[in-house]
Amino acid sequence: MTAALEPDAPDARAAAFLARKARAFDDALDAAQPRVLENRDTEAVHDLRVALRRLRTLLRLARPVFGRFHTDAVRGAFAALQTSTGNLRDEEALVETLDALSFDHAPLHEWRRRRLARERRLRQSLVSRLRRGELDQARALLHALLVLPVRPDRDPSLRIFARRVVRKARRGVESRRDAPTDDAVLLHDLRIAYKKLRYAVEIFSEALPTDLAAMAEPAARFQKRLGDLHDLDVAIAALGRARGLASESRAHVIAALREARAKKLAKYVAEMNPAEEIAPDAPSVGVTPTEASRS
Repeated sequence: MTAALEPDAPDARAAAFLARKARAFDDALDAAQPRVLENRDTEAVHDLRVALRRLRTLLRLARPVFGRFHTDAVRGAFAALQTSTGNLRDEEALVETLDALSFDHAPLHEWRRRRLARERRLRQSLVSRLRRGELDQARALLHALLVLPVRPDRDPSLRIFARRVVRKARRGVESRRDAPTDDAVLLHDLRIAYKKLRYAVEIFSEALPTDLAAMAEPAARFQKRLGDLHDLDVAIAALGRARGLASESRAHVIAALREARAKKLAKYVAEMNPAEEIAPDAPSVGVTPTEASRS
């Protein structure tokens, strides 16, 4: 049997590397599923969600190599589970955001109890999906995809492929860098772009030159800052739609959320100046909102 080439070997190919990464994410899914079913620890759902998200990201990037039709069929098999874990995460984030306010207000406590009941229903829905075998079925499709042969003309040099993927993800960030800080939708799009860049760099880090590999840290940092803002924007919107909460109570809580958002925004703006001087010809992955004063 021919020994596998190292990722940085001149003749390393993309297909073998992508298959190895996909199997590693599949192993993570296999390890997380029984933990979720048995409710062994609080990190089980988080680990399942991360493995699903990273695997589906890798499959999206692997379309040119494995073929769009079959790759998208496998991605689709995991989609409902990823949505289920994402909905649960959003509900958990909402509760955590409100808890962080330490807001001692009886009407809000009652509303929170209703939201906690919704969180329990979402968690049970995820468990039911796993027990029905949805994850096992999706993993079986993944295994089939990974044993199919790849056309030689679709299997480029890993070095070339990795650089191409990361540079495309970086352009996605750069095209959204001027998102106004008071526009929740555009900031969310920017956060997703940073997440795509971060995952692309982390997946291909072994095959990237130092300048491109260095983008993982700032991408993760800005993703986190924008994620904090997103959680507060979601909470503000949820309170605005809240039923059974008097307008006065709603106004008090939203005011507290807006104050918390202003503090998070100040931290984000303080860090947004480009400090990632990766290479003289490499555009920054930092953000420079043009309308920060509007918030």
